[in-house]
Amino acid sequence: MATVTIGETRAIEAARARRQAGVRKAFFSALTYVLGVLVFLFVFFPILWLIDTSFKTSTDAWAVPVQYIPLHPTLDNYGALIAGTASGDLSLWPHYFANSLFTAGISSILVGTLSTIAGYAFARFRFRGAMALLMFLLVAHMLPGPSIFVSVYLMMANLNLLDSLFGLIVIYTAFGLPFATWLATSFLRSVPVEIEEAAQIDGASLFQTFILVVIPLAKIGIITIGILTFVGAWGDYAFASVLMETQARWTATVAMAKFITDITISFTSIGAAAALLCLPVLIMFLFAQRSFVRGLTAGALKEF
Repeated sequence: MATVTIGETRAIEAARARRQAGVRKAFFSALTYVLGVLVFLFVFFPILWLIDTSFKTSTDAWAVPVQYIPLHPTLDNYGALIAGTASGDLSLWPHYFANSLFTAGISSILVGTLSTIAGYAFARFRFRGAMALLMFLLVAHMLPGPSIFVSVYLMMANLNLLDSLFGLIVIYTAFGLPFATWLATSFLRSVPVEIEEAAQIDGASLFQTFILVVIPLAKIGIITIGILTFVGAWGDYAFASVLMETQARWTATVAMAKFITDITISFTSIGAAAALLCLPVLIMFLFAQRSFVRGLTAGALKEF
């Protein structure tokens, strides 16, 4: 009897311990979700409110008390931007949007192409100072843009690229290449060398091997580089505001900032412009989400 009693006592204590552990796990899980929701609301509330305001009329946007949900939702703000009939500097919104799309798109293509070529050289050819050069590229990427505004401005002036969209493309490409080359080197080293050797044994040249074998195997990493470059160039304001002087050459971010004046501001138009500005990036991530995540982790365990 004593043995049975001790066994039952231990079973009861074990069950109590499991219940307590379950309660603690449930508590910490709930606490984690609550904290996550609070952080999400704190970070995204201004963005959500701005997008929410884009569906309001001007009267509702300034209403007191604040209308968090539009009582009279409208798409007039979006229609005015797309049609080019918005007030003030945003009347040329389609043109600004096209400028941003042009500079960001060309920059992402150039960075993706050049970094893949440079990354392949670092990944497959051994030469003295390769690691030091890679480290230098990484350190160059760490320099904050505003610290070199003066030198960049003077350089663009000497090259006659001030107030030019091509000048912006040069800047975005130059700033995107260092980290993109480092990333390309990493995921290209994850491509098995044996596949390239087999192609060369079959008669393929080095160029053919690179184009027909390496690039298809590394396309996920190349897509990732393109997305990162596009997002960085698409959201840039600093260099565009310094280098672009003519209104017709403003990018979308510069136009939004210029629209905010000391005299008046239309939050409804700004909200609609911000929502449209986010749209290309959202579409890009929607269709390339898996490739982007896989590209960020490609070659992560490969030694340098």
